[in-house]
Amino acid sequence: MGDGKVTRGGTQGLEAPDPILEERIKAGLGQVESALERAVRADYELLGEAASYILAAGGKRFRPMLVLLSGHFGDPTDPRLIQGAVAIELTHVATLYHDDVMDEAQFRHGVPSVNAKWDNSVAILSGDFLFAKASELSADLGAGVTRLLARTIATVCDGQIRDVALAGRLAQTEAGYMETIRRKTAALIATSCRLGGMLSEARSDHVDLLEQFGEVIGMGFQLSDDIMDVIATEDVLGKPPGQDLRQGVHTLPILYALQDRGRGDELAELLADGPPEGDRLRRALELVASDGSLSRAREAVTNEVRRARKLAEGLPSGSPKDALLHLAEYLASRCGAGF
Repeated sequence: MGDGKVTRGGTQGLEAPDPILEERIKAGLGQVESALERAVRADYELLGEAASYILAAGGKRFRPMLVLLSGHFGDPTDPRLIQGAVAIELTHVATLYHDDVMDEAQFRHGVPSVNAKWDNSVAILSGDFLFAKASELSADLGAGVTRLLARTIATVCDGQIRDVALAGRLAQTEAGYMETIRRKTAALIATSCRLGGMLSEARSDHVDLLEQFGEVIGMGFQLSDDIMDVIATEDVLGKPPGQDLRQGVHTLPILYALQDRGRGDELAELLADGPPEGDRLRRALELVASDGSLSRAREAVTNEVRRARKLAEGLPSGSPKDALLHLAEYLASRCGAGF
């Protein structure tokens, strides 16, 4: 993290349509990056190195960006927004450390995962350290923020354990999967938006709308990622495609392919003996990538984007609202969905 770079700046499509607002968000993210570097310092060298490792590898800083952007519905200069954004990102990265252990993942953000570079024990303890640092920062922001973050972490854990319990099962429902990602992914994104509104002292009804918007955007974000795991290249993803299938995670495109009369039986047979590899994985990806499955999954993303646009109608007009709408449309366009 030594160069303090704002990695989001290299992600085409995430920029705010208003260049003045974009510069303000980038400046805020620069402060977040510096604060992240300070927050993960540790007395023991290995802990400090492991805790900062994935942060240094980069990432979109999507959740801190939402904290700062939502802060523009109140007082965007409130210094608490930086601290809140840092707490959110530390929480997010902590969940990645633990996810990678459970998934036995080998890569994260294009570099070896912490568990691959060191081992599971280092990854788990480093994740715990990041959770603790996030809690320490939130405590300085008041009991309301601490309670919100703690409740969100509990919800994310609930979603993660649902994901673990359902791994590899062919008999999953669309509703069950949607509830899992609502908890595992969308909850922290919703909290990012709510926190930005809270800390900037936006109107209470706007804070509630921001939280609802964040949850819907979080759903769209995950559903879009599910599609990208099927259609994108390793250069785009920073890891080989088909990771969901490899890990036994049956995302919406996979569930839709299993429901298809023409391809479902063959796909179910490929998945019946556990997560596929080699030729089985390649064939499974071909089946999931068919037009029918992906078009239905894209429709689900479009539905979330339309819900987001409807919620945004209740927010005050201006460049922050325009930026939120632009973000919703980006999530759709990146995976080929409409809006």
